Amino acid sequence: MDTIALSTDLTYAYLWSLAGSLVSYLFYGFAVMGIFRKAGLAAWPAWVPFFNVWRLLQLGGQKGWWVLVGLIPVIGTIPYLIFLIIAGIKIQTAFGKPGVFYLLAILLTPVWYGVLAWDGSVWRPQHTPLVPPSGYAAGTTPGAR
Repeated sequence: MDTIALSTDLTYAYLWSLAGSLVSYLFYGFAVMGIFRKAGLAAWPAWVPFFNVWRLLQLGGQKGWWVLVGLIPVIGTIPYLIFLIIAGIKIQTAFGKPGVFYLLAILLTPVWYGVLAWDGSVWRPQHTPLVPPSGYAAGTTPGAR
């Protein structure tokens, strides 16, 4: 195999990888934005890496800083995933989905996000989200009249 052909193949692989990453980022951003809007939160954090997961953890009643613990190789990943799963179950329960619905999050994560964002469910939390008042969209802060 000559060098030019290998270089061309790697360029195409890079471009396909870049396109796939962009599509994934856009889908995830729009889905999380839909979840935030349904919960009455400001939508812009859905587009900020790490902060969007921080806000999802808070929405699920967990401390947002668990996302930072998840950056610690091996040791931090397990507790981070546990708290992310707990937050996910609380979020889906607040949207009226049964516990077994979380299997969809494990097996087909994009579908889980899409269903939560774009179905007709309504946000009715049975837990207390830990989102600060500044995280809510204008006029939707809980307890504000």
